[in-house]
Amino acid sequence: MEPSLKIAAARRDLEECKKLTAEIQNILRPTGHETRLMQSKNWLFETAMEVGETDYAIRGFSGVRQKISKSTRLYLEATALLAICYLRKRDLDKARPYMVEALRCEKNIKSESGRSEFKVSLAKRFDEEALLASIATDKSEFMDLDKIQSDAAKLIQTKHEDEILELLGANVPEGALDFVERVHTESQNLLTYDEKLRLPSPATFQQKKKLGKGILAAFQTVIWQSLCDKESEVYKMWFTNGLQAVLDKKYLTGAIVSSLAGLKIGIYAIAVYLTSLLIKIGIETFCKVYKPNNLMALRR
Repeated sequence: MEPSLKIAAARRDLEECKKLTAEIQNILRPTGHETRLMQSKNWLFETAMEVGETDYAIRGFSGVRQKISKSTRLYLEATALLAICYLRKRDLDKARPYMVEALRCEKNIKSESGRSEFKVSLAKRFDEEALLASIATDKSEFMDLDKIQSDAAKLIQTKHEDEILELLGANVPEGALDFVERVHTESQNLLTYDEKLRLPSPATFQQKKKLGKGILAAFQTVIWQSLCDKESEVYKMWFTNGLQAVLDKKYLTGAIVSSLAGLKIGIYAIAVYLTSLLIKIGIETFCKVYKPNNLMALRR
């Protein structure tokens, strides 16, 4: 059931995740395997977060934190994901205490080098989440998969990758980077000098091309599992039947639009630019080059 839960999470199938988690709970709770159960629940609540059910995810991660030891990696995972939930709501005041707790992880990661690597990865993830949150909007444009794919195909024929990245960066509203800088500053306060040097400066996002690259890097975290998990429909179709089959079935465009919807990013142009970039890069290259850093040892 646990592998099935991970597959359902990759498909962003929240109802299936709920069903499987309930079945796992019926097995593990009577035997007292609460920590292992909470691991499954983290998968469930992360899926809820990814499909936009943020309040449900917040309640879930808060519950997980109450049931397990504060010194475990699982507790650290729930804390970091809870911070991300609030960042997606653009609520830095509520995210801040969980960001601080997650970055002060001495009790959870004993190795100094491992702890430093984790802190840098998490601070980078917080920056990326802030960037995605900055382009979220209450209003959503109509997302026609056929038209998105058609416009993306035209774009590929007329624009280089760098030009598409620049167009993507141009869709970030003026002033949106203020939130990114505030989040970045919060993380910086909890990093050593050497750790700070390993993070990109927010100043790099002032150029549209670099900003577009930042959005693509941020988006990789939420789309990677849907595209690159070997059990995902997109992955199987791409490597069995090739790109054209994926485009015919609208699998790639559908995965992108679904992920954007979960982030409340309803900007048509962003869907077109991301689709064109992923077609241009290719799923195989994307899965190798843009694989996000695992923040937790218990993940995947």
